[in-house]
Amino acid sequence: MVLMRRTSLTLIALALLLSAGAVNRAVVEVKLYPFDCGRIDVDDMDAFADDGSYAGVSKTLVVACYLIRHPKGDLLWDTGVGDRFAGPAGVTFQPGFVGRVPLTLRSQLRRLGIEPDEIEYLGFSHEHPDHIGNANLFANATWLLNRREHEWAVEHEGTNGKPPALLSAANTARVRMIDGDVDLFGDGSVLIVQAPGHTPGHQVLLVRPTGRRPVVLAGDLWHSRSNYEHDRVSRFNTSRTETISSFRKVRALARQSRRRHLDRTRTGGLPSRVRLGWSAPAPMKPARVPKVRLLDHAR
Repeated sequence: MVLMRRTSLTLIALALLLSAGAVNRAVVEVKLYPFDCGRIDVDDMDAFADDGSYAGVSKTLVVACYLIRHPKGDLLWDTGVGDRFAGPAGVTFQPGFVGRVPLTLRSQLRRLGIEPDEIEYLGFSHEHPDHIGNANLFANATWLLNRREHEWAVEHEGTNGKPPALLSAANTARVRMIDGDVDLFGDGSVLIVQAPGHTPGHQVLLVRPTGRRPVVLAGDLWHSRSNYEHDRVSRFNTSRTETISSFRKVRALARQSRRRHLDRTRTGGLPSRVRLGWSAPAPMKPARVPKVRLLDHAR
């Protein structure tokens, strides 16, 4: 009788564990949505390779940002050129670099039934203007700021020790400082990985969407297919040494899970094995992630 009771209790416990596991599997669903966050018309791409390969070449670069939906909260990664520049005039970042916004980030979020103040987490590959243009829309979010990157941005673009205007909401928002690689939700589905060189605190995002291949949102680590294939480094990167080291680190990261780089493609005609960015997105289909191998903000 005791044996039967123990057996019954064991079976009940096993059933409860299995049912709990089934519930967990049902709950932990991760989705990745890419957004069209602008264009940058570049008169001369010479600055994007320090070996002179692109001298005199003009390009229109596509800017992307991403929404990652997780049971523990929505993460918006990068915020693009800025909705305030929607329309034909755009914005001149510097001579020869003109940003345009054909479709606002707010309107794309609304297609998913989301308002900016409903985003729980906000993060950036780095703090250049074309990545933080809409940041202040998300003042209710927890801001995930790379300490090294943010201190650099405050020093070079801020005023009196305060963040630059595009990040002014950081003064009052909940802030979590990041000093290394971070498993954001503690389940391996969203990893922030340090990849400095383009800027001192540049980072990439590894995402494992449910039912899809893992992807690496590689930010500005590579700015074009050619940069990826030939390890070309942009002239304006803060450290060539760190850039090359980050190339190796992120390539290894991609190989480890047989993943490809998926981040904001800014140039077309990418190789079949690697997508370095986000090639001119059509109006987004919210339920799907494009069939891209490596998602990177390739310019």
